[in-house]
Amino acid sequence: MPWYDDSMHLTAGHLNISQSIIRRYRIVAIPACNEAVHIATCLKALAAQQAIRPHAVVIWINNSTDGTLQCVEALAPRLPFTVHVRTVDYAASEASAGRARRDAMACAASLAPEDALLFTTDADGAVAPDWMRRTLAAFARYKVGAVFGRALLFPHEASSIPAHLQVDDDAEQAYAAALERISAQLAPDWHDPWPRHAEHSGASIAVTRTAWAAVGGIPDVASSEDRAFYQALRQGGFPARHAPDVFVYVSARVVGRARGGMAETIARRLIAQDPFIDDALETVAERMRRIRRHVIGMTVHPPIRRADLPRHHARALRVLARLQRMRDAASMSSAEQAGPDDTMPFVPRDHAAIHAPGTP
Repeated sequence: MPWYDDSMHLTAGHLNISQSIIRRYRIVAIPACNEAVHIATCLKALAAQQAIRPHAVVIWINNSTDGTLQCVEALAPRLPFTVHVRTVDYAASEASAGRARRDAMACAASLAPEDALLFTTDADGAVAPDWMRRTLAAFARYKVGAVFGRALLFPHEASSIPAHLQVDDDAEQAYAAALERISAQLAPDWHDPWPRHAEHSGASIAVTRTAWAAVGGIPDVASSEDRAFYQALRQGGFPARHAPDVFVYVSARVVGRARGGMAETIARRLIAQDPFIDDALETVAERMRRIRRHVIGMTVHPPIRRADLPRHHARALRVLARLQRMRDAASMSSAEQAGPDDTMPFVPRDHAAIHAPGTP
């Protein structure tokens, strides 16, 4: 018996997805370097997608010395989509995770029609069962050029990470969420309303082929190509949705393939915690300054010391509380000015959150 339910293929499930979105060609690009242990799990997760699966998958096997190719070849005939395998050996001066993802996506684009949707994920991950369906729902609802999902650690592997590192990560995530909520209230983005996240992980990116081509594909950088791609989309005028209900499980391994990637970060922090938090996180003052000046993308700013994070988070919460008081005051003023028969309930500026996917 197969690990996927073929009766669910090409239906929208309970989500409201237009047929025009469902009919678009879907292809997934997966860079893989020495992933013989994980690649089968990755491909089986794509095959087991609820309702909507990819039409094709590109496996970009680069600089591998293990049995990744043999694993893919053995599994491919049993998969419910076309598998395109490409093998390449980069010179040492050219080999990088960024280069591999850039070329994998370019290969996928060359095999797809102009109105296709291009996806990419990691070979050591497993997309959630509704990953593709919810991604398409985000495209249909928000009319965006790209959808970014979240990368979560496999639960059975996350338990191997010391508790104090998990507490530190939770604190960073909470601060990032507070910054995003401040942005959502001061500068509402109807393509990307609250609730949303602030991740730009290569483990979960989907983009229209049009937007991908217009910005020149994945930027040619050795690492953090996922963040660079998001900035390229923003600068190119293509809105993106940070969908909180789209996610992928990834490995918590400490020996990774990408320099500067998650595995390297975990390994480094197991020895000694980083003194600074993620350099993508700025102070509340800097975030509000960017909003006032309509600055797109990140600016150069001093890193935040981990020891100072509670103070910055507390300030973010104070700003959010002040914004709430201002909204409450505006609501009362509107009610006082309205007549007895035309009083309308106050609708918050981030009211789209009430009806966002995955929100009760």
